Amino acid sequence: MPRIPSILTFATCLAAAGTSAFAQTPAFSRPEVAIAAMFPQQTFVEWTSTTGDWNGDGVPDLALVLNEVNGPSDRPMEIRLVVLAGTPGGQYTPLSASASYCRAQKFFNLEVKGASLFVTAVDKAEGDALGTTTLQFRFNPRRGDFELIGKEIVWTSGKDGGRSSVNYLSGKFITSKRVKGRLKASQEKRFVVPALAVLKGFDCGVYEDGTP
Repeated sequence: MPRIPSILTFATCLAAAGTSAFAQTPAFSRPEVAIAAMFPQQTFVEWTSTTGDWNGDGVPDLALVLNEVNGPSDRPMEIRLVVLAGTPGGQYTPLSASASYCRAQKFFNLEVKGASLFVTAVDKAEGDALGTTTLQFRFNPRRGDFELIGKEIVWTSGKDGGRSSVNYLSGKFITSKRVKGRLKASQEKRFVVPALAVLKGFDCGVYEDGTP
């Protein structure tokens, strides 16, 4: 078998290293620079944000709800949920991003609990009336993305109210109703658990969660 010249071997290694470096996720100096690179055809501004270490590397990550501005007048403005991973050098790399995310009539809240990100859309907040929808995303290192594992809808009006909770891990759908301050009814149903949706490309308008 002919011997491969050492210079050719070295060149092959350099080419492989160059390909690997090219495939790495780019890092950006500021969140707004990363967002501009992720959505070059659109302009987004921050609605709200929070920090957490979802990927468990000891460096704070950044989650943002973004609102499109200066978009075409013939369609609604888009909402995006984006998570940027922090780097030890203080930069940011894209970790995941939704497609068209759920809209909120009033505002959004973001909350961090461990490896989970709770995203609450507040649709009503007037006096003693409240209406919210919360989605729970949990980071899965094996998939390198956030999985949707829970949803909760809550509404209150004075002493009346209701709650529905969906657990996508166990396939449980629980509803309860409160009338004049007392729990009137509570039901639990089972449903066939679909494959867990991930945040990347998640679209509220087309997602079917399989609940009854």
